[in-house]
Amino acid sequence: MPYTPPPAGKPIRSLLLASMVGAWQSYTPTWTASGSAPSVGSGGSLIGRYVQIGGAVHFAIKLTGGSGTTWGSGTYSFALPVPVASGIDMIGDAFIGDASAGSAAYSTGIAFVGAGASTVTAYIGGKNASSALSNANPQTFASGDRIWLTGAYEAA
Repeated sequence: MPYTPPPAGKPIRSLLLASMVGAWQSYTPTWTASGSAPSVGSGGSLIGRYVQIGGAVHFAIKLTGGSGTTWGSGTYSFALPVPVASGIDMIGDAFIGDASAGSAAYSTGIAFVGAGASTVTAYIGGKNASSALSNANPQTFASGDRIWLTGAYEAA
């Protein structure tokens, strides 16, 4: 929803503020990989939510693997809900959970939105391309494992 400033001199009350900001909306991100294609499959879920406030888009993506999830191969990417401006790269958060290792098995990293991109990728651990979020990094994924990506970027 595009931002509309309130008329000059008008007090900002909750209804006016809500009409200016808008509500979080659901969307289903597309999940791709640089090698063979992954698939959410039975028992898995892939959800996305976003809100656009003026030119800023805030997003949250969560993938949970199920018994029928195939993890594909190569670097993962997830589609964003609104086109990205070409001006600057943006950085968010990545949080990965390994269900087989219990509550102590989490990895963190960055979610990367490239200028003019249509997807978000993630980097976990290292400082080079080998740290890209993939079917084998930061773990070999299985049923119950989770990927969370959050961030904000400038809309095109």
